Amino acid sequence: TELVDGREPWPVGEAGLLDEGPEPVPTAPVEGLRRTRIRKPPPFPAGPSDPVLLAEALAQLERMVGLEPVKRQVKALSAQLNMARLRAEQGLPVQPPKRHFVFSGPSGTGKTTVARILGRVFYALGLLGGDHLIEAQRSDLVGEFLGQTAVKANELIDSALGGVLFVDEAYSLANSGYSKGDAYGDEALQVLLKRAEDNRDHLVVILAGYPEGMDRLLATNPGLSSRFTTRVDFPSYRPLELTAIGSVLAAENDDVWDEEAVDELRSISGHVVDQGWIDELGNGRFLRTLYEKSCAYRDLRLSGYSGMPSREDLSTLRLPDLMQAYGEVLSGRGPVGRGQQEPGGV
Repeated sequence: TELVDGREPWPVGEAGLLDEGPEPVPTAPVEGLRRTRIRKPPPFPAGPSDPVLLAEALAQLERMVGLEPVKRQVKALSAQLNMARLRAEQGLPVQPPKRHFVFSGPSGTGKTTVARILGRVFYALGLLGGDHLIEAQRSDLVGEFLGQTAVKANELIDSALGGVLFVDEAYSLANSGYSKGDAYGDEALQVLLKRAEDNRDHLVVILAGYPEGMDRLLATNPGLSSRFTTRVDFPSYRPLELTAIGSVLAAENDDVWDEEAVDELRSISGHVVDQGWIDELGNGRFLRTLYEKSCAYRDLRLSGYSGMPSREDLSTLRLPDLMQAYGEVLSGRGPVGRGQQEPGGV
């Protein structure tokens, strides 16, 4: 990688999105690291920028339903990275880009999808050698005994070099429920911190989880809170956004909801938000489940036809399909509280 005035070429600058440069990361000695043979990271030189790929990544972000604060933050970061690259080409001073993020929000709000898009942005700007994303949870980082965790975590991080390491439910690495502390989770976090710093030019690390859990995780480890300073908050979906997601899912598969079903979909979306159920039901995942089950009930309904279903029959989701699907989904979350009127009388 070429240096510009002795500095790394790719930079960024903006409050909340910019590293002030490398800082010492407070880490305790990690048991197992000295006897672990770490493979030398493969070279991932920063490549040329790809404006077409960058535009495609940002267009994919824009097509996502809702998430307006998230979109603004990612687009701002992309613009800063791009301008910093241009500054470097002109010999102007630049600062290293932020590469490590906290994604905070309920399940089903698009965190993994946005992580993939962010990886494509870094790749398009020549800041990563690839655009692959490695998803991981506690079980992928923690071994069955001390010492094994360092080996396992290092191997996982090696596989993510040149791309994005996305650690979901990252708060589980600081399990306060263990009476003697969480030595295994602590060991994994120490390895993750060290490698995130040592390989910061070849790796983007995203720690994700629900807000309270991520607050707790960052509070337990000063190294994490000082290195993962950029936080992206993913809001729960609102009723109109949930209805739009249902329409997008249908359109992607050449399906359509009939008028009665669309009206009921709006009613259902409003009801689950008003009752405070949407995070429990999984936000966008709830709409995908509702759509898929509605398709299954449509197919069951059409199988009872005496004649051959038409193209319109095969591609239209009707009110009975949706109501049966919603009833099945709702039955999975337990009884409805007394006095809570369900949409459509379900």
